[in-house]
Amino acid sequence: MKSFSIDCELEYDVLQQTLFLFNIAVPPAPGQRVRCETIALEPAAQFDEFCDATGANRLLRVNVEPGHFSIRYLAAVDLDAPAIDQSADRTPLAVLPPDVIPYVLASRYCEAEALFALACDAFGSIAPGYAQVEAVCRWIRDNIAYRVGTSSPVTTARDVLANRAGICRDFAHLAIALCRALNIPARFVTGYTRYEDPPQDFHAVFEAYLGGRWQLFDPTELAPIDSIVRIGTGRDAADVAFATLFGTARLRRLSPLVEPSDNTAQLVRLQTPTSGVLLAA
Repeated sequence: MKSFSIDCELEYDVLQQTLFLFNIAVPPAPGQRVRCETIALEPAAQFDEFCDATGANRLLRVNVEPGHFSIRYLAAVDLDAPAIDQSADRTPLAVLPPDVIPYVLASRYCEAEALFALACDAFGSIAPGYAQVEAVCRWIRDNIAYRVGTSSPVTTARDVLANRAGICRDFAHLAIALCRALNIPARFVTGYTRYEDPPQDFHAVFEAYLGGRWQLFDPTELAPIDSIVRIGTGRDAADVAFATLFGTARLRRLSPLVEPSDNTAQLVRLQTPTSGVLLAA
């Protein structure tokens, strides 16, 4: 088991009254447990917490007046990553659980149908299952350059393939689209992790449904797969943006910090806000 301390802070200049939906709180998930957490808002404001329709994502909703605004989320999290099953086969479509079926269909950023020919040519001769997904990840690493500034929030998997460059979000979208083209359900995962080189940022990876369960993959290989603290799970990035705004605001600072830790007392001492709510302890 691994333990981590999360310290995520977002700062905004709010230009008009704005409703924020934040997806930065760590949800309960298989192999993941939140020991304690705190949320602080500056200036003080009331917020709602709720889960989305899938039950997999925790959303924080807050209405903010014009001016400077910040939200800080601190948590202590234990991770016990499930063992990797390299022998897992592709689950036949006819027996997929109903809640898995949406993840074999095309979505906003993952145009599976458009990549069908590439998927068949590059991976059709590989045994369906874990080996195919690993081959997809390897092909992306060999053919797509990891390059900051080459994509935008509206870049799709097909765009990434055309540009031959992107960031973690783009690598995950391309992998998902290729897996779905191979009839392997795949979904987008966002989380906290610690990069070897600054700046720190949120990370995006993906899961494939193999052998009757979800298995995590990182086509960028930027972080150990067993050290990613999940915060969002969806069809693609449209489902799990770390912040969605209804209004006008500028992001001034983004600081999602992660440190290995087994000291929850230090976390609680770090921030006991009068402007926030202690969600768990």
